[in-house]
Amino acid sequence: MKIARLALAATGLAAASLFLAAEVTQTAQAAEVSTYGGRCRNNPGAGRAFTQDYYVYFDTNSSRIRPDGHERISYVHGLAKGKQAGQLCLFGKSSKTGNAAANARLSRKRAENVAHAFEALGWPSSKIVIVTEGEAWGWLEEALTSDSEDDRRVRMRLSF
Repeated sequence: MKIARLALAATGLAAASLFLAAEVTQTAQAAEVSTYGGRCRNNPGAGRAFTQDYYVYFDTNSSRIRPDGHERISYVHGLAKGKQAGQLCLFGKSSKTGNAAANARLSRKRAENVAHAFEALGWPSSKIVIVTEGEAWGWLEEALTSDSEDDRRVRMRLSF
């Protein structure tokens, strides 16, 4: 009898943990707010049409979009048009090397340059939200000081 109660309690805890994890994930996604006041809706749409993030990578201390970045932007633009996305969210990021304030400006400039590239392809600026994430792992300043390409990027997310 005690074993059955313990199994039931463990099952209940596991279910509660899954529920809480799902709740935290939803809250984190809903909190992404543009520094310009717009909100990234994070609405994946019917059938979860927009569940993937896409990335444009940058050279160290640069906001210039590389040729492979322009290819990726064209690809995502085609997806956005084809799937009739209602919003494009751009999340700018920088590495930990250098000055934190300069990195925040660099993150914003990278996202703005990607936004301009989408606008040049005909995507309306009213459907673009820029979110500046600044330095990667900013709260681990002493521990992480590498210059990883994964940190020098703009993450692109489509939404309805």
